[in-house]
Amino acid sequence: MAVRSIDNKLLPIAKRYSDALIEVARSKNELDIVYSDLKAVSEALNSVEELKNFLAHPVIPHADKKEVLKNIFEGKINTDALNLVYILSEKNKTNLVDTILYCFENSIDEAKNILKVGVVSAVEIDEDLKAKLKEKLESKLKKSVKFDFEINPDIIAGLILKINDKTIDGSMAAKLEGFKKLLR
Repeated sequence: MAVRSIDNKLLPIAKRYSDALIEVARSKNELDIVYSDLKAVSEALNSVEELKNFLAHPVIPHADKKEVLKNIFEGKINTDALNLVYILSEKNKTNLVDTILYCFENSIDEAKNILKVGVVSAVEIDEDLKAKLKEKLESKLKKSVKFDFEINPDIIAGLILKINDKTIDGSMAAKLEGFKKLLR
């Protein structure tokens, strides 16, 4: 999964939309379908700048926006996901789609006892080490782990783990910084 830039100020309202959509999707046993469709909408809005600008334009009537959305998505995505897009368009809040998707993913992961862990390394980590790290973390955390890997050569060596709101910095750069402070 690609990392999306999420505006924390939008999280409360996005969470309300996400929770409502999850409730409807869960009642119809369509969580995975709605998630996939919401992801497709997000990708469409992020890849077609003209569409994003069209939907955000305050002067264009909602009926015109709805017609365009209908032509693009009707029959291709779940009705509940499409209705959410219509509502967001009507309220001029299509900018919330990525944040709603983020909240939706987190809720599904929480329900499935999955924890997202960000891993920053100086170089690409081989599959064997990824498997060992996954096994170790799942054993310690008592949850399934889903990784989001990032490469940052500035850390020199080691790993930085980001779990929820905690950061475990085992990078060489952090250790060197610690030594500098000791020597002062």
